[in-house]
Amino acid sequence: MHERVLPKHSLELLSELAGDSSALMAGWRLAGGTGLALRYGHRISEDLDLFRNEPFSVEEMHGVLSAYGGYETWQEKEGHTLTVLLRGTKLSFFSVRDPFLFEPEQGRFFPVADTRDIALMKLAAVSGRGSRKDFIDLHVILRKPPALKEYFAMLPRKYDPARINTYHILKSLTYFEDAESEPMPRMLVPFDWEECKAFFVREARTLVLR
Repeated sequence: MHERVLPKHSLELLSELAGDSSALMAGWRLAGGTGLALRYGHRISEDLDLFRNEPFSVEEMHGVLSAYGGYETWQEKEGHTLTVLLRGTKLSFFSVRDPFLFEPEQGRFFPVADTRDIALMKLAAVSGRGSRKDFIDLHVILRKPPALKEYFAMLPRKYDPARINTYHILKSLTYFEDAESEPMPRMLVPFDWEECKAFFVREARTLVLR
């Protein structure tokens, strides 16, 4: 795993959380941009996003986190969401109903979600409001197999088919206005944003014409 993608203070916090003996800290895996950055080492990631399928008590999680110092709560929804700013790190816990299709890889701290699961989550994110980081991460993933069309075939296995609008996702893959209002993340490998956009336009066109 490419631990250099995390700032020192975030890595230290991650280590402490992983060593927490509370039952509430069991069953989590790193996913999102941080999980992918740990796998690929392509960019700096300053957020810690932890996911699991089981619901959790937000109130009890507050009790666990209070042992790590003062923090600011940014978002909370009982049973499934808590985001805080703790010791300079944005830390999120998400309980998700959608299954993970593949086994995670055991990292030094928490398990890290499989790249294919992260790719499917990124497709879902792009279909909402795609950030620049989402496009970059998805482009980095798609440099290697499986191809985009294969990920589209996997979507109904992860998400309720009634929630999947293939046309909308394809259209979202070619809409960059929101993403371009955001700064480039700190990349650790060469990356061409214009080529990234051109790639998704080509891929979307190819899938539409199939």
